[in-house]
Amino acid sequence: GAIGRNGLREKDVNLDIAKRLSNLLKAEGVHTVLIRSSDRFIPLSSRVSIANKSGADLFISIHSNAARSRSLSGFEVYYVAPSVSDDTRVVTAAKSGRLNLAGAYFASHSLDLKAILCDMIYTYSRGQSIDLFRAVCRAMSNNLGVKILGVKGARYEVLRGAFMPAVLIEVGFLSNLNEERMLKNSYYRQRIAESIASGIEDYAQNAILMEAANR
Repeated sequence: GAIGRNGLREKDVNLDIAKRLSNLLKAEGVHTVLIRSSDRFIPLSSRVSIANKSGADLFISIHSNAARSRSLSGFEVYYVAPSVSDDTRVVTAAKSGRLNLAGAYFASHSLDLKAILCDMIYTYSRGQSIDLFRAVCRAMSNNLGVKILGVKGARYEVLRGAFMPAVLIEVGFLSNLNEERMLKNSYYRQRIAESIASGIEDYAQNAILMEAANR
């Protein structure tokens, strides 16, 4: 990953915030699965595989940004781009994906049935990803007052392949001296983790209310 002008490494920032976020969610009774818990590289395809096999309800990918312009600063959230064909995702997932659906073992014997299930999952997860990024951005803006550069669609592999609602969060620019200084501060990283957790909680509450209203 990126390295700041004063030597701060993206991989260290990301892992620290992820661990803090995991601890906060666990304290609220949420089961979490870390893609990595130590300084080791996990291939992109393996990250998606770990997430899908875990049966997780949400996938949160934490990153730190960098740009040629050192004046750029702020917070970004990405979700799977509208230009990414769900048809392509379905075919790929149906051939190689593993569905964790209790009682749906029959689907593994039929490519057509598996494709139908994948299509339903991706249609649902795309809409939920939008609700999730909105909740996270609101929390970051309200709690930290950071500049929200925007919510953007992207073709990142970890977003394309995830069965569940998924977002990729850029917590700041290491190429910006001020944000590098802030991200080096453990208190600020804790505040970021708290804000993301707050966004996830708001998303979950809204999802519960929507589900209850639709019954």
